[in-house]
Amino acid sequence: MNTDKTPAKTDTANLADPIAVDTKDTTKKPLTLDEQLKTAQIAEINLRVGKAKKLKSSELDEANAKLRTALAQAESAELDLAKKRRDASREISGAEEHLTYTIWDGVTSDSMKACVIDLSRWSRRFPGQAMTLILNSPGGAVTHGLALYDFILKLRADGHHVTVVVLGQAASMGGILLQAGDKRVIGVSSRVLIHEVSAGTSGNVQKMDDDVENFKANWDKLAHILAFRSFLTVAEVKRKAYRFDWWLTAKEAVADGFADEILAAPVEVEGIKRSAVARAKAKSKTAPKTSTKPAPKAAARTRKPAAQK
Repeated sequence: MNTDKTPAKTDTANLADPIAVDTKDTTKKPLTLDEQLKTAQIAEINLRVGKAKKLKSSELDEANAKLRTALAQAESAELDLAKKRRDASREISGAEEHLTYTIWDGVTSDSMKACVIDLSRWSRRFPGQAMTLILNSPGGAVTHGLALYDFILKLRADGHHVTVVVLGQAASMGGILLQAGDKRVIGVSSRVLIHEVSAGTSGNVQKMDDDVENFKANWDKLAHILAFRSFLTVAEVKRKAYRFDWWLTAKEAVADGFADEILAAPVEVEGIKRSAVARAKAKSKTAPKTSTKPAPKAAARTRKPAAQK
């Protein structure tokens, strides 16, 4: 047994080299009180700036929303105002506001009833105001036409000045309604038809005789209405319309006294005189233009001094 003990090897390198120590200080220096205060102030300022930006952005969005709402309300108000103006203009230009009624149909129970109802309402609403009836009718029922004729006479008695204007035709009972107006006007191209009463009957002989007598009485009444304001007698009216459709032009209707005047035309039409406004305009166009420059003043004469003696 080997009893020689070899000495243990030692790490001479570790013994020879000292321990490496990092001489650099890795710990941060504590901030001073002033630096801490400045840091806190900067952080607070940044926080306030962020809040201000957010608040400004939200306020701007809210302001824009309010502006859009205000613009929409203004546009809506403008549209409402325009609609109200149109409604007011439509109401002002309506027939009732101008007291102008138009009959563009036959003389029937419905048309005459509607006319009487409206004219009666106008009479109560506008007492004593002038009214105009525009007429374009092929005629119709005698009884219903006479009802409107009598009602127009009542309006005239109540103080309304009624003007009847014929446009197109006033045939048969239409010609009778023309006679109801205070002023009877007919369009230059319109016509009036006068003829005997047309009717039919049935039944036994006695009943038919009674109906015929009633028809003759109606025709006699209509002939008297036509002759009353015309230049013809009742006999002349009956003779001209005997078994004949007696059509009259506008000039013929005025000449025979079935109308007072022809509706004024802007130009000469078949000898019809133009309106006063049209004549004045035509005269102003053809009149020679006068110079507006002032006349030159005469040169002043200077008097020579008298020669001394």
